[in-house]
Amino acid sequence: MTDGESPGDTLSGALQAVRERHCDAAGLACDYGGLAGSPERAGLEEALAALEGYDPRRAPIPGLVVFWLNVYNACSLVAALEVQQGGELRRIGDYFERGRVRVTGFAYSLDDIEHGLLRGNEHRHGSLRGPLARDDPRLAFTPLIYDERMHFALYTACRSTPALRVYHAGRLEDELERAARDYLRRTVRIEDAGAVVVMPKPLHWYAKDFGGEAGVLEFVLARLDDDAAVDLVDRRRGRLRLRYAEFDWTLNQGPPQGR
Repeated sequence: MTDGESPGDTLSGALQAVRERHCDAAGLACDYGGLAGSPERAGLEEALAALEGYDPRRAPIPGLVVFWLNVYNACSLVAALEVQQGGELRRIGDYFERGRVRVTGFAYSLDDIEHGLLRGNEHRHGSLRGPLARDDPRLAFTPLIYDERMHFALYTACRSTPALRVYHAGRLEDELERAARDYLRRTVRIEDAGAVVVMPKPLHWYAKDFGGEAGVLEFVLARLDDDAAVDLVDRRRGRLRLRYAEFDWTLNQGPPQGR
């Protein structure tokens, strides 16, 4: 860490180094074998360890969102190293529930960060309650702003993951919008002359975050780049069906860019 650089800044730099050295150009696949014994892994783990005594609330308001997005993505990269090539993340029992990092003396799992903090302690798909108790002191680190586009910013190290990106406080709005647009344009299909819209499964799991299915559809259509297909959907005046593609939890093992 250089003079004047916060632990959060150091982490973002370490995350960027991993992306540049071990991921493909789109950030959709990672060479975990190469990452495992690399100096980039060591740098990432050192940056995560340095958060033990850091209070991220010192950052400006958007900075807290940025901090947790980058922490989640860094933890996800390190966690993926325990998954065998061709394996599925969800088959590792406590993969998302296990503590992965300590910040200001508290331990956080991937679920704690995603659902406890970034989603305001909403329950995960398949669970009946949020991951944190109402009196959990970690709730004090919840960002003051909520943005549903965070669903497209979290790297989950599987084939259906959004791209690995590094987020910055001064560019967060543009970065979140780009992440949402890129993911939706890659995963959404309009079929049967606009009668069927195929969407990624998380939009079904967390439709409430977008205001229900009607809100999901509006959110998605506003971000597609196929005006003709969107026009077909609009002409149906709501007489259509949403279909959700299965989520592929298989590890997104792949070659780094330039190889």
